[in-house]
Formats: sequence, structure tokens, C-alpha cells
Amino acid sequence: MLVGLKGVVAHMSPTFIEVEVQGVVYGAHVGVQTSQNLQVGAQVHLHTSLIVKEDSHTLFGFLKRSEKELFERLLKVNGVGPKAALAILSVYDAPAFSACIQNKDLKALQKVPGVGAKMAGKIMLDLAGFVVSEAETSKSSEMQQAILGLQSLGFKSAEAAKICNSLPKGLDAASLIKLALQKLK
Repeated sequence: MLVGLKGVVAHMSPTFIEVEVQGVVYGAHVGVQTSQNLQVGAQVHLHTSLIVKEDSHTLFGFLKRSEKELFERLLKVNGVGPKAALAILSVYDAPAFSACIQNKDLKALQKVPGVGAKMAGKIMLDLAGFVVSEAETSKSSEMQQAILGLQSLGFKSAEAAKICNSLPKGLDAASLIKLALQKLK
């Protein structure tokens, strides 16, 4: 099983990169957000997912383990293939996607090319529990910390996420919580 690559970016396009690893060049499909963070000649560590089919072996690469896990979870949703899962990760990073799921924002999911109302509904239903647990373990952003803080005060996850997303961006977690509490009164 191939779970990662460490090497130098040899060539890239918006959705495909080639990584040279000790003289061997691997090709991997990537999301647009991933390719925007890479440069030819730069060192890269990709978390990978290998999809084996009867007629092909296709490698998909991600800069963050959470993106790879979300990609693999999306593949378990009936009707979502690798291209659709990668399209979702090209539009949303894992925390933004998590917010869409928590807020039950079908319209946001339908902004992804190839995702209609029916598929958005399936994704929403199948990933509700998975994405919430993913968001709870992610404490990297001020927004996530504020949401967790509000949850510890007894507010529901969806309510906390909705109110925090309506607040100004760039504030620290304490300021977000203070503003959210004022709005929630």
C-alpha cells in the first residue's frame, strides 16, 4: 500500500503533479488548493490514496492527513467517485467543508462542479457524524476554538458554528466567543 510520498515536485498542473522520489517519478492527482501551495523544485510530503481499478491504478495526493481522510470518507458515499471527491476538496478545505456539513448548507455543496441537489443530500446525510468528530479534533483555527468554547458552555455544535461564521473574520477565539455570546442572548 502506498500511503505517502516525500520528494521534489518535478512537474505540475492545476490538478496533477509529478513528484520525484529518489529517481522515481510518481504522478498524483491533487486538488486545486493543494497545487496552489506547491512549486516546481520544492520539497513536498504528500499523503496519498491509491485507487485500484480493473483498468488503472490512480494516485491521489494531499498536503494534510485530514484532507486524505475526508477524501477517503467521501468515496464511501454512494455515487461519489474520486473525481467528485477531489472536486469538493478543490473548492473547500476540510474545516470549511466541515462547516458546510454542520450548518446543513446544501447550496454551498452544490457550488462544487458535478454535485447536484441529490448528491449534496447524500453527502450531508452520510458525513454528518464523521465531519463533526473531525471538526472537534481540529483546534488549529481561532474559529474552531471559539466553536468548541461555545459548545463547552452548552450550545449545540450547529448553532455555535452558524453564529461564529456570521462574525467578522480575523478575530481571536476569546473575541469570537464574546461576540457570539452577545448575539446568542
